[in-house]
Amino acid sequence: MTRFKKQRAKLLQAALILGAASTAQAEPVSKVPILGGLYHSTQIIKEQILDGSSNLIATSRDLTLFTVGGLTLDAYILTLPLDADTKGRVIARLANPAYAIQLGYFLAMFKGLYGGYDDQDQFKAHLLTVYEPQALSSFEHSLMRFTSKPAEPSKEPESPSLVNDELIATLVSLYDVLFNNERWVLGRNLDDHYQYLDNSDADQALIAKVQPLLIPLLAKVHQGMEPGEFKQMLGMILEDAKPENANKVNNKAQAVTISLIDFVRFSVLKSYRQFALAKHRSDAFENWMTNTLDEDPKALLDFLRSQDKRPRAVQVVVDGLQQGLVEALVDADNAPNRFLTTAWQQHQNRQQFEPGNEASGAPEHQQQLGFLTKLAEAPYQDPNYLPFFKALYQQPQGIVAQGSASTPTISVRNLPITKTGAKVAGPGGTGIPNFHFVDRQQDRAYYFFGNDALQLERIFNQSGGRSMFDRLPYLKTMSCNAQYDWNAQLGFDALLNLGLGEAIRDFGERRCLGELNRRAKAEVEIRQQRQQLIAALSDYMELSWLTPLSKISGKRHLIERIINLAQLAESGMPDYLLIYNPWPDHFAHFTGPFSDEIIAPTGELNRLDFWLGKTESVYKDAGIYEQTLWGMAGDHGLAPVYYTLNPEVQVLEALQQDYGIKLEVKKISSDEGEGPKITNALNFPSNRGVDVVIASTAGGNYMLDLFNSHQSWQTQPLYGELIHWQPQHSVREIDLISEAATRLKHSLDYLVVRQSPCDLRQCSVRLVGHRDGQRFDELIQRQGKKVLYRSLAEQSKPTLLNLLADNPYKAPLTKLQRQQQQRLADACLIQASPSNPESWCNESQWRQLASFGARPDAVNQLAHLYDEDRSGTINLFPKEGVGYNTKVPGRHAGEHYLEKDAFVGFWGAPVTAKQRIELGENGSLAPTIYEYLSGETITKDQDGWGYPSLLPELRVTAAN
Repeated sequence: MTRFKKQRAKLLQAALILGAASTAQAEPVSKVPILGGLYHSTQIIKEQILDGSSNLIATSRDLTLFTVGGLTLDAYILTLPLDADTKGRVIARLANPAYAIQLGYFLAMFKGLYGGYDDQDQFKAHLLTVYEPQALSSFEHSLMRFTSKPAEPSKEPESPSLVNDELIATLVSLYDVLFNNERWVLGRNLDDHYQYLDNSDADQALIAKVQPLLIPLLAKVHQGMEPGEFKQMLGMILEDAKPENANKVNNKAQAVTISLIDFVRFSVLKSYRQFALAKHRSDAFENWMTNTLDEDPKALLDFLRSQDKRPRAVQVVVDGLQQGLVEALVDADNAPNRFLTTAWQQHQNRQQFEPGNEASGAPEHQQQLGFLTKLAEAPYQDPNYLPFFKALYQQPQGIVAQGSASTPTISVRNLPITKTGAKVAGPGGTGIPNFHFVDRQQDRAYYFFGNDALQLERIFNQSGGRSMFDRLPYLKTMSCNAQYDWNAQLGFDALLNLGLGEAIRDFGERRCLGELNRRAKAEVEIRQQRQQLIAALSDYMELSWLTPLSKISGKRHLIERIINLAQLAESGMPDYLLIYNPWPDHFAHFTGPFSDEIIAPTGELNRLDFWLGKTESVYKDAGIYEQTLWGMAGDHGLAPVYYTLNPEVQVLEALQQDYGIKLEVKKISSDEGEGPKITNALNFPSNRGVDVVIASTAGGNYMLDLFNSHQSWQTQPLYGELIHWQPQHSVREIDLISEAATRLKHSLDYLVVRQSPCDLRQCSVRLVGHRDGQRFDELIQRQGKKVLYRSLAEQSKPTLLNLLADNPYKAPLTKLQRQQQQRLADACLIQASPSNPESWCNESQWRQLASFGARPDAVNQLAHLYDEDRSGTINLFPKEGVGYNTKVPGRHAGEHYLEKDAFVGFWGAPVTAKQRIELGENGSLAPTIYEYLSGETITKDQDGWGYPSLLPELRVTAAN
């Protein structure tokens, strides 16, 4: 691991420890003959047992229930290295059940879910059992090294920097400060959402009380760090902690204190909700089954029989999982194939991407492409390489041949889309258009690599977004390392996994799988007990009332069985599981998307394959695989960067020099490969008085916000205003569009700007770019579901999106495909009349046309780029091989095929489709799984669903 990554991992640890589907409407799947019985118990649970009518939670459980480290809660507190006053105060307050249960469950959860594991790399250990040492040495890279003699697995407990008494004592001290009043000591009602800190007097006093606890800990971390960017950032935090800086705007000491309080309090309350909801579910099932035994034993019998057959689902979201790459690697037995050969040739000929005379550099990291070279030259046969994916592609009917990600193809935008099925804009949307944005109504800039990451769920909730956990509260749900899981009944924290998983490999995967293994064993016992209850209930129903003693005795035994089953059932396998894996994307940025670190047998994709196989095996062991629908999607792909360029230097600094003016430029992001930003959520800096706010995303998108609209500072300026831009220190107007497009003509694919105001109903955006030295201006116009793409030059076809060019990474088009492409091109590009929107193509036609080329769904995505007002004023997308504001060799957020090609796929016994799904968006993952679990039919653009379900195309059937 590089020094940079070690430093970042250390800082993140400290911060976290401290701080084209069919639109035809079909019958709901629950109404389909044969399938309906599958949903019998689900409907009863939703409508009768857990109807959502009350969030009242009892806290009358025996406090001896909680043991931490084998000790009762009070005894455990006594063992911690706390100061005497804190220890005495906490012990005294344990008499309050609400206070004690929250604390007890949080500590038991923290140690139970995260403790008890060593820090051994499980995937590496697996490789040592299936490969010879000589083979492994040929697959070494910067993330995986082997010694001649494998080290013995450590028998030592978890690294002391993770879960130890000092950390627990710190958490208890913070808990004592944070949960010392009735507002936060729960036990009566559960809030629908977490209430973040605000500028109230009480919260300001709390911040002032916690900050002195935090600063000495950060100072200790600062002392142990090597000189560099991260130590400098911590130094700035410590400087802001000085009394004379208390009222400073964007005070960073206050910022990290606020984030720490929100993070710890959010985690404690979420943990308590999980305990309380599990108890609530157990009690509700027990009460309903007991009452139904009295009122309608036959209904209880039907419910129990249906329970064993109820649908289950696993939703996997993988950062950076690209369908074309995975399919090419799976086909390595027949290598070289077109995808891998093209990737290798592009690297060999990378000089072709050099952006002319523009001031460019190159990524610092030299890519290691030994395995790609091997695959580009000859077949590679290896049963231990991608075995899970190879089995999956043996029956590819559920895998979408051409998936697509939303533009900009950035994680912070696409992850909530993929996890929840919501669009970005409009009612029920995510409200998150990019990795950064300026909220003009708040006068607040957001950048989500840093403590603003804690604001994501808040923004999502304020926008009306609903997660799968929000939509399925009546099911047993579990979240493994995924955000937007406030209503999950069990969850492993996403930010904790990101902060620790880079240094402690398999951190989140091991803990998730460990919990699933425990639940799989319980599931077997649950099913056995349920069958025994069914048999006993059947016998009971056959007893005659003429034998009252037998009837009474039989009922008493049934009630005992019901109580036992209700209590055990909550420890079984989840009905719905969401898994998030960030690592293929995370490491591809630093090493390149086709590097050995990603695609070799020792790389991240084979590691992902290993854990997918392990997870699938647990479901088979639990006996529920046959009724489980599996779905997986990537949020985007990645493309290699060979040359880097800074538009701030190339455009804005050059403008200042050439025009002799000073521009007020505010940069709100880090360059890709740099460290995080710290923002004070309650005292953030204003953007007033700024000419332009700039931000870059993952090397593939560069966004500018300008404020020269004739209407107001809050209004996004249009093209007609931007060509007459007058900075505050300039007496001259500047055509900013021409300046940007011309000064970046060798590196810019195209820029996108609003031609007219945009909303959900209509929009017109202008694309500007150069080809062979000539400027092209083109429009994408949208009215309702109809879209027009045209050139602004008379008698000219649009050029910039290059829709009719072949995709060099895919097989040549067949004769039939070429005919389909030409028919669509005629309809959409030639026959469509600008003055007649009815003649324009719809979104399905544009998606089909774009699928034949190298820009999946490009027209539709750009037509909706500015649905959300906070999507910036100008978006720059660099050409292939070029990265804007980046230091690393992997990029996304741009418009290249490799970035837009997202994996979307479904598998499992319920999938019976006979032919492969041709087109789909990653946002269809959640609605498809929702339909399968709920038995309901969703409609795109209604009830917060932004994408269609693909369930009808999977032809899902019931398990036997």
